[in-house]
Amino acid sequence: MMTATTHRAIRDTRLVAILRSPDTDRLAAAAHVLVEEGVRVLEFPLTSPGALDALRHTVEVLDGRAVVGAGTVRTVDEAQRALDAGARFLVSPSLSVPVIEYAHAHDTAVLPGTFTPTEICTALEAGAELVKLFPAASHQPEFLRQLRVPLPEADVVPTGGVGLADAAAWLAAGAVALGVGSPLTGDTLETGDFAQLRVRARAWKAAVS
Repeated sequence: MMTATTHRAIRDTRLVAILRSPDTDRLAAAAHVLVEEGVRVLEFPLTSPGALDALRHTVEVLDGRAVVGAGTVRTVDEAQRALDAGARFLVSPSLSVPVIEYAHAHDTAVLPGTFTPTEICTALEAGAELVKLFPAASHQPEFLRQLRVPLPEADVVPTGGVGLADAAAWLAAGAVALGVGSPLTGDTLETGDFAQLRVRARAWKAAVS
């Protein structure tokens, strides 16, 4: 049930905001701003120091208003720590079948990282309902359009280098959502300029609506 709810939130929002910073307070503040602007699916990559603390805080404070997950989850141990912190979904940079299996065993959505048709098929066969296409900047939207001809069941979330200008093209090619980091956050997490983040969030919401 929880997995289905998370998948629905990602599909409905069509945007996964990736928040990466060593400053835990700014991560939490950015999460608040994004949720206020309607961006309610948030990913905290484990490569950021304090990511789990920020994730835990966001889950507690924004309970019911945000769907919060962990990114850069490469091992079952990392998946376990993310779930212990309250993550509702797990995102990987590469294809890890053990992480997919662990997520399924704990009723948690998982977006494994894939790059090729073979990896996408393997992820789907392992039970992933959504797959992350990474890095999307190394592909074109036409790649996804062609991919979905033989694989119409592949629900793909392009991530990594997706800009505001090509958001519509990716969605038109069949993407169910977009994973977006710095093109959404700009330098807010370095400067603390949350007014800028609010403006960017509105632009992105308009682009995926």
